[in-house]
Amino acid sequence: MKPTINLMLIAAGALLTACEKQITVDLPRTEPRIVVEGTIETGRAPFVLLSRTQGYFDPTDINSIAATFVSEAIVTVNDGITTHALDRVCSELIPDSLIDEAGALLGIDPDLLRGANICVWTKLDNSLVGVEGLTYRLDVQADGRSLNATTTIPHAVELDSLWFRLALQQPNDDSLGFIWARLSDPDTMGNHYRWLARRTNLGTDGQPKDRNFVAPFFSVFEDRYVNGLVFDFNFNRGSTPFSDADDDENEERGYFKRGDTVVVKLASIDRASYQFYNSFQNNVASAGDVFSNPANVISNVNGGLGVWSGWGIREHVVVCTP
Repeated sequence: MKPTINLMLIAAGALLTACEKQITVDLPRTEPRIVVEGTIETGRAPFVLLSRTQGYFDPTDINSIAATFVSEAIVTVNDGITTHALDRVCSELIPDSLIDEAGALLGIDPDLLRGANICVWTKLDNSLVGVEGLTYRLDVQADGRSLNATTTIPHAVELDSLWFRLALQQPNDDSLGFIWARLSDPDTMGNHYRWLARRTNLGTDGQPKDRNFVAPFFSVFEDRYVNGLVFDFNFNRGSTPFSDADDDENEERGYFKRGDTVVVKLASIDRASYQFYNSFQNNVASAGDVFSNPANVISNVNGGLGVWSGWGIREHVVVCTP
């Protein structure tokens, strides 16, 4: 029987080979679109970063990435009374000695600011800062296109308390854990939140462990099932994209550590902002997973992509001691 089986396999292989056909897929090119990443927080000036979409197979070297950022635009914000023209600030004009400070202030990795000319739009004289309860309209003129978006800064909700809990609950053997919080949700439906945290204690390099606030994966939540309730919850430690820090590459990844001093920022956001961040996270989670349904990112920017988001913020400090 073996010779017969071998002949059958050879014949089948020949048949499959004969059926091979080279297929070339010609992916259509689309015009780049403007992407907005803009926020305005309680008591702080607005921050707007503009970029362009890239093709799937476009290069990803530093020069190609730098070319996606928009450096020429007219950006205004109306607070319901006055239209404010925002100031453009570009990293090529920032002295190297101030790049780290600028990165922390702007929420951009200082290494990216050093490697490419990144421009942001803000209000340097603080004549425009976020006020809870107000609505803000953003208008952008860039690359011959007009974009606009509207957001409202909700009234911030305070956390009742914060504490650190070891992940393994073994005080003598473990130093890693999560930050827990207790929240009393107002008795009105439609509250939406985003959680961010920043470790301010120094690392082995003598610099703060986190240069700016970092949102963990799935950092937003709503009160659909907890409206008016008091409840406890926790978050893991997030990391910046493409981080090569030691504690993002070893067993400490995702954990806070005994001795860390952490500033937690809880942002109250509107429905449109929640939909953007939540859909963006779902999109990232489903990328490359053939068993997941594709998730489209929901933008509140008319004429472009991205988000213009108002944050009613409260900050709290917790020292990681069990």
